[in-house]
Amino acid sequence: MLEVDGDSHFMSQAAQIYDLERTRYLSRLGIDVLRFTNQEVMHNLDGVLAVIMERVSLITPS
Repeated sequence: MLEVDGDSHFMSQAAQIYDLERTRYLSRLGIDVLRFTNQEVMHNLDGVLAVIMERVSLITPS
């Protein structure tokens, strides 16, 4: 699962706790979460895509 976090995710501790709990919950379900900031996507898209492609290459088809 890909998540792109805007500034609101960093402005309150409650938002950060929610994101952490949500990520942990999804992980327990076997769902990997890749989280990027808006800034990363806007200013380092090649780097973001490289991380995504690396993670995809590790997936074994079922």
